[in-house]
Amino acid sequence: MKLELVKETKPNGTILYSIEKDGSYVNNTATTMLEEAERWFTALENGSNSLTLKETIKTIEIDDKNDN
Repeated sequence: MKLELVKETKPNGTILYSIEKDGSYVNNTATTMLEEAERWFTALENGSNSLTLKETIKTIEIDDKNDN
């Protein structure tokens, strides 16, 4: 299992931290507080599997403009 503590900086400067497990976002781990993300990371590292893993299976973008 590969665990990663990820930092994401939005265009407006907002910083979000989250956990990824084997390359997939772990549900409900996004936070603006690094300390909180580190606690979740440590819990997973120590064998806690109480966090839900969410992954995207497929994505499609549809142009909703009327082509007529």
